Amino acid sequence: MTTTSERGSASVWMVGISVVLVAMVGAIGAVGQATILDARLQATVDRAALAGADVLIGVVPGTPCEHATELVIIEGFEVLSCSVDSHSVRVEAGASHAGFDWSRRARAGVRESGHE
Repeated sequence: MTTTSERGSASVWMVGISVVLVAMVGAIGAVGQATILDARLQATVDRAALAGADVLIGVVPGTPCEHATELVIIEGFEVLSCSVDSHSVRVEAGASHAGFDWSRRARAGVRESGHE
């Protein structure tokens, strides 16, 4: 036989467990979204560096950083830096999600072969 002080305690436990489960699902969803955004950012920076390298070697007309910057902006990210040396293009872009900011960078260009 149950005493009156224990009546309804299962309801309290179920509400508590439900709140914890909802919070866990929310946290897992936020981490998943951030992971996908990070992968998109890295892929965008890689493609932007390759686009700049195409300009650098003469495949596409224009300026390397202009092409790289345009691609990053079209994808919805922020360009943090773009630099060109004689053989490569370096691009860094950033993203923000749930109050966290991070960046990714990539470099693409022509490798020196050592042959004249």
